[in-house]
Amino acid sequence: MKKFILCACLAVPLITQAHPHAFVDMQNKILVQENKLVGFSMRWLLDEASSSAVLYDIKQTKGDPIALQALTDEVMNNIVSEHYFSYLFNKEGDKIKYQKQIKNPLMKVVGQQVAYSFDFLLSQPQSLNGQVFYLQTYDPTYYVAMHYPEKIKNAVNFDELPANCHGDVLAPHIDEKIQSYASSLDKSQKDEDNSLGVMFAQKVKIQCE
Repeated sequence: MKKFILCACLAVPLITQAHPHAFVDMQNKILVQENKLVGFSMRWLLDEASSSAVLYDIKQTKGDPIALQALTDEVMNNIVSEHYFSYLFNKEGDKIKYQKQIKNPLMKVVGQQVAYSFDFLLSQPQSLNGQVFYLQTYDPTYYVAMHYPEKIKNAVNFDELPANCHGDVLAPHIDEKIQSYASSLDKSQKDEDNSLGVMFAQKVKIQCE
């Protein structure tokens, strides 16, 4: 995986030897304008162990706003280079492209954790009428587990959807063999399996009449 700031946080020694090794709690707001899907507003919260390396880098800036912005820019550039770790398809199975310019990037310290917030927009707004969209956000190698936690109410915010649409978050169905395989992979694994992450990924479904 080409890691966003997880390139730093994954260097932190972790107790577990099985995949995944780091955890990101996600929140997502669906962005709609004029009855068209235009993008998504994301917030990613790293776990404390992963955040520690980032917090160290933040401390080294000694509050210098230019240095802090450089840290944020590095993270966001890596997120963009990985297509926001997000994959959007319509009901025909067509993959929807995104703009390369990230919007409203922000890095924030929350207690002993680090949160990244940003918006990413579609290259072309997509009509919602009669359409179904599926969005998945994941690290393809499952080195990092990215999920919408049940403990957060409305982790995916569908409020901007028009009355003819509804949204849902679908849980993955994980085969026991796949689970065992993931558990067998330690963090020194040289051959990354880019087919693993999608199997563990939740699916945001937007369905419109």
